[in-house]
Amino acid sequence: MSETSDPQSSAPDASLRFRPATAADEQFFRKIEFSTTWSSLDPEDRRSLGRSHVEDALEETVAILRARQGNHVIIAENAEGERVGLLWYGCNRNLVTGEEEAWIYNVSVVDDCQGRGYGGQLVRHAEALARKDGYRVLGLMVASHNEPARRLYERLEFQASNFLMRKRLR
Repeated sequence: MSETSDPQSSAPDASLRFRPATAADEQFFRKIEFSTTWSSLDPEDRRSLGRSHVEDALEETVAILRARQGNHVIIAENAEGERVGLLWYGCNRNLVTGEEEAWIYNVSVVDDCQGRGYGGQLVRHAEALARKDGYRVLGLMVASHNEPARRLYERLEFQASNFLMRKRLR
């Protein structure tokens, strides 16, 4: 499982449906959330931090973010009722403008289901939620090395607003 794939080669599957996550989806959420987080790290961070450190840090972050008001985990299912992806959506304060924005914490499609347009459908679902909730902006963060996801977001008219830059100190 990894962050959204590039669905350009396939038409969206009209049978995809969205539902709120339940307690029965918790293991699926945790697995896909870690997988996406791990793949978003560059190889040096994976080596230097290690899996258990990232799992612990992610557990803390998930607890903080899920406690926020307006937080939604949405499960995407195919016509057979199989979970094919998820959207984790909520509110985030823009550190520059101070504005409360809708935020995609995670949009992920199960590896075997990538390339079918599911990622785009999940993002469009987040846009609909944001409009319904009265937000003027929908934001997200994507790993700089995740080219398929970046192309998807650009096709969906997301624009880079800031670049997070880091320097590894030796």
